[in-house]
Order: sequence, then C-alpha cells, then structure tokens
Amino acid sequence: MDTSRVLLYDDYCPLCSWYSGLFVKFGLLNAENRIPFSKADIEILTSIDIERGRDEIPFFNRETGATLYGIDTLLEIIGQKAHFVKSIGNFRPVKWFLQRSYKLISYNRKVIVAKKCGSGRFDCSPAFNIFYRMVFMMISLLFNSMMLWPLHVSLFSHLSIYHLTFIQLQVAHLSFVAINCIIASLLSNRQSIEYLGQVNMLALIAILLLIPLMIVNNLININQFIIVACLFFLTVFITKEYFRRMKYANIFLRIVIAANLICLAVFLIYVFH
Repeated sequence: MDTSRVLLYDDYCPLCSWYSGLFVKFGLLNAENRIPFSKADIEILTSIDIERGRDEIPFFNRETGATLYGIDTLLEIIGQKAHFVKSIGNFRPVKWFLQRSYKLISYNRKVIVAKKCGSGRFDCSPAFNIFYRMVFMMISLLFNSMMLWPLHVSLFSHLSIYHLTFIQLQVAHLSFVAINCIIASLLSNRQSIEYLGQVNMLALIAILLLIPLMIVNNLININQFIIVACLFFLTVFITKEYFRRMKYANIFLRIVIAANLICLAVFLIYVFH
C-alpha cells in the first residue's frame, strides 16, 4: 500500500466521512493517509486544485505532486485490491455514467446532510450547480411519487383512519409539491432553489424511513396503534428536521414557516381522517 498518497475528505459531511472510513476499514488506505480538510496542512492545500477539491475528493501524492479527483480517486483506491473494478470503471461509457452519478451526489451532498463547516474551519462545501440540483430534485420527486403506491397498498390501507384512493393520495402529494413551489417564489432565486432542495430532501427522508415499517407490516401485520405511533413520531422528527434545515438554509421568513406548517397539518388531516 502506497503511504505517500493522502486522501482529503470533508469531515463535516457524514457521507464523505463514512465512505472514506470504509477505505481504512477494509485496508485500502492507512488511517494516517486519510486527512480531513479541516486538519490538512498548508503544504497540501496549496498543492491541489482547491476549487475542484471542493467538488471532487482529492487523492494527493506527496512524492510526485500529482492529484487524482473524484471518480478517479475512488477507482484508484478500490482498484488496489479489485483490479477489475478499475478496468471496468475506466471503460468510457461506464466512466461517463460514474462521473455523472458522482457529481450528482457531490454537488448535492450539503443538501443531503444540511451541515455547515465548523466556525473558522476551511469551508470545503461544493460549488452550487443548478443542473445537478434540478436533476437531484426531479429524481427525488419521481422516487417519492412512485413510492406512494406501495405505501398506499402495504401500509396506509391497513389503517381505519385512512380512506383515500391512490389517485387522491397522489393528488394530495402533488398539491403539496405545488404549494411548496409557490412558497419558493417568495424567496430570492438562490434561496428558492435551496428551499426546494431541503423540503424535497425532507420528503425523501420521510419515505425512506417508512419503507422498513412497510416491509415489517407486510411480514407480520403490525397493530394499527403501533403504525399510528410510528407515523406520529416520524412527523415529530420531520418537523424538528425541518427547522434544522431551514436554519441551515438561512430561511427565517415567518410566512414561509407558517405556510409550511399549515400545509403539513392540512395534508395529514386530509390523508388520515
């Protein structure tokens, strides 16, 4: 294993910390060669392309001064033990797909985790990319809309307080989306995109957290009281997460927060009545 190369990662991004930690765990990288941006020395920071390094994780070679970025970094590290991965990953159509997928996650990682760098720390937040932000939101919206069907059939329909058809549920969902778009129009252009990204992520989190409950209910037919209790605690969690994310996005307009909470209440009352 080459100990002269250093992997720099965003330690204020749980996703970056997690997958770069896996490299150490599985022996692909020495622990001392995995360095967070917040603790990197000036020699390293002045030797790499900082702007590119914010968007694509850098892998710096102290001996040669060369640096790999993004998907090239991942293929180089994984390819140390799985040579076929590097070979397949460098096949042009595969690499094209991997690069786009990597950028989709990287450019949106701060929306996904909603966590700022610490005070006085080097800010390695990725650049704002409107294309990848819109793609991320459209994929999330499509996934959320598609997941309403299994949730309707496997979970909600088992509740005595739920009386909607799937079409009615989908219309309620899309109405909620439309209202959020109207709310976003009250904000500046950059803030409106940030706001939509955060509420989109909240919806995605809610859907993902409901999937295990849906699976377990299919297996053992959970008591209604337990399902309702889970939905209640999920609502509390999402509401708390909403305020955290609005604070992260610097969106403090009372009309926005009030409109969101009212819409959420109306949505829940309409769906579960």
